[in-house]
Amino acid sequence: MTTKLFSSRDFNRRSTLVLALTFLLCLPALWAGFMGDDYMHYAVLNAKNLPIGKPDDLSLFGLFSFINGDPERNRQAMDLGVIPWWTYGEMKYAFWRPISEAFHWIDHQLWPRTPALMHLHSILWYLAICVLLGRLYRRTLGAGVVTLLALALYALDSTHGFTVSWIANRNALISVLFGLLALWFHLRWREEDKIGFGALSLLCMLASLLSAELGISTFGYLGAYALTLDKHGKVKGCLATAPHFLLIVAWWIFYKQAGFGAVNADAYYIDPAAQPLGFLAVVGERLPVLLASQWGLIPAEIYGFILEHDLRFVAGCAIFLLLVGIPLVLSCRRQPAVQFWLLGMLFSILPAATALPHDRVLLFAGAGACAALANLLLSALPKSASIPGLPVFYTKPIAYLLVLIHLILSPLLLPLMAYSTKLWASLIPQQPSYFPDLEPVDQQRLVLFGAPLPSALAIAPFRFYRQESIPERIWTISTLDAEFQFTPIADNALQIDLPTGFIQLGEIKVRDLQRFPFREGETIALSGMTITVSNLNSEGKPTRLTLTFDRPLTDRQLKFLRWNSKQKDYEPLVFQPS
Repeated sequence: MTTKLFSSRDFNRRSTLVLALTFLLCLPALWAGFMGDDYMHYAVLNAKNLPIGKPDDLSLFGLFSFINGDPERNRQAMDLGVIPWWTYGEMKYAFWRPISEAFHWIDHQLWPRTPALMHLHSILWYLAICVLLGRLYRRTLGAGVVTLLALALYALDSTHGFTVSWIANRNALISVLFGLLALWFHLRWREEDKIGFGALSLLCMLASLLSAELGISTFGYLGAYALTLDKHGKVKGCLATAPHFLLIVAWWIFYKQAGFGAVNADAYYIDPAAQPLGFLAVVGERLPVLLASQWGLIPAEIYGFILEHDLRFVAGCAIFLLLVGIPLVLSCRRQPAVQFWLLGMLFSILPAATALPHDRVLLFAGAGACAALANLLLSALPKSASIPGLPVFYTKPIAYLLVLIHLILSPLLLPLMAYSTKLWASLIPQQPSYFPDLEPVDQQRLVLFGAPLPSALAIAPFRFYRQESIPERIWTISTLDAEFQFTPIADNALQIDLPTGFIQLGEIKVRDLQRFPFREGETIALSGMTITVSNLNSEGKPTRLTLTFDRPLTDRQLKFLRWNSKQKDYEPLVFQPS
């Protein structure tokens, strides 16, 4: 492939136009507000005396280690309704991201109730990534059309919109920026033989790891560079990556010894070091889904939330990858610089497969994917262009399809994706967090039925953000809109039957019933209430629960409420002891 080269001035002017357009298309994020974990972060960073304190770990504030696998702490979270009672007691989502925490703290010190400025903060991180990536493209590919096209493909990629739009996910942006800086300094060290750049590369690599675990993906690009572009040869190039590898190993050992990581949380994260077989069992499904999302238009989260383990969907993704992958690979056969980016993408996406597929984990892999895609388009689209070994009637339609997806549809979708957290947040209605007939509720113990799971888990964070009192207890017994059979069996005990089972659909993700099944007679002891699993169905789901309280069912502090999905309000349930 030959590509037109620009003067430095023309190249900078065109790059600036791409960045300006990117900024404009990301602006809808300013109106997206908070979503999900943003409310929890607000509570943690602005509350003086939270019912659940900071976890005893090395995090600055516990923003990413709130659920740290401590059974007692998880019980406290169940009492507050932040996690449901059926959560496996030792489930852990504890991540060490002190640098990302620090930037969230700055937000909440300066503009705690102005999410628009927090979103602007995130957009600036994304623009910084694009600026640095443009320089990396230029250094490896030259100041030509392929570089500008690769930058445009990356900057205007709609799969990045959600990451930019979700404040709590800014850790990915920070980690990728530091990771690309590590790559930039590594290239300068290897090309200019100045050891100081090598030291800066290690420092940036550490910053990337301390921003998010995604920083491990940096090593994928370092390894790809060693195999393709290092002027000292492959062997010396690989040896030059040894300090980075040792840094990752040291960080990982310290990380695990300090109690961080995801454990007993297979539905979302799998630790390949702790469960190598479990990781191998899912990576064959997750990689085609992630790569098809990167080069196609079907969001990876469709698999994660709707079609998990649907091999037909995985097969469709694999076929798409085969059709696109052949010309991608063949178009860069004699171009080491493009091979570097393509290999870097493949190496860097492996760590992303430890998480449930989602477009927001593609930020790092996209850097290499867009460079390879730009090369493919310029190799196949011009009239006289062709890819050796492939017929034109095959490559042309593939190239035009990719143009439609990435240069037309993707930029048009970027504003929508930049606003998408607002749309996701609208699926988590706040109505179930209002209790107008019970205010103030700070002395009440609420026993809830039927409130949708996302809303039920967010009752306390929603109320804290609205500066309202928090109930003493929020016990969500079931989030199903079902006909329960209630039977008082003692002055302080209530039996509840649901033949179809209390845990359905997405609710099961907080407990793997294959690895951690319920047992008949098992008890979950909360503060003031004990739940006993009395019966199970053939799927291992509880069908009868016995709730035993530390006070009579008629106690004024106990409020039994059932959510009426039609009237959007709670209905009181009154029980007379048998």
